[in-house]
Amino acid sequence: MEFSEETQIFLVAEYYRVLTEGFGSRGEAAFRHCIRCYGIQRGSRMAQSAIRDGQRLDYVTFCRYGQWRPSQTVLRENRCSQTAVVSWNPDYVYQVSRCPWQEAIVKFQAKEAGVLYCDLLDEAINQGFNGEIPFRTVQTMQRQDRCIFSVADAGITPETDLARIPGAVRDYDYHSADVFYTFGKVCQGIFGEEGKQAARRVMESFIAYYGREMGEHLQSFAQQDFSAN
Repeated sequence: MEFSEETQIFLVAEYYRVLTEGFGSRGEAAFRHCIRCYGIQRGSRMAQSAIRDGQRLDYVTFCRYGQWRPSQTVLRENRCSQTAVVSWNPDYVYQVSRCPWQEAIVKFQAKEAGVLYCDLLDEAINQGFNGEIPFRTVQTMQRQDRCIFSVADAGITPETDLARIPGAVRDYDYHSADVFYTFGKVCQGIFGEEGKQAARRVMESFIAYYGREMGEHLQSFAQQDFSAN
């Protein structure tokens, strides 16, 4: 096995399960906050790189400094996201009709976690990058047949270069560790020792499913500062 979109969703789903089983409605509220904190932090890392390079924090720069690309697993299995632009002006609107994260949500029967994750994540990443970008999640595959996202007055045309800049992308061991440790930190901040134990249960589930070697690799990120790029 290898790190991919699936391992990221496994961790998200396990945090939802552990938190809601252990804390009920407070656990769901904590899970929502975990998603927002994770997304804002991820967007902030993107902004840090863009500012360092002297770039404007607009939506074009947001796209170019994105930190994900399809995993090797998804590329090998030809399961990449399928995205199409619906409108260029005045609003940039695009839809996603296939998504490897959604496939993982279905695989792990994580509908409730998926609804919250998909509703909150992209807007949180944009908020962390630049809260003034008018980005909106219109709908997601959790309730409809496709995801739709809209950015008012984005200034994007068919000729706009949205290619990732060199060095922006992080591998999925990093992204998975970011989920595990950021969610864990928020849980501990809310629930103290009980939150710390919740993160341990998530790690135990991860090792039981993916094996000790992958679990140990995830744990090797324990000292990583995910707030800094």
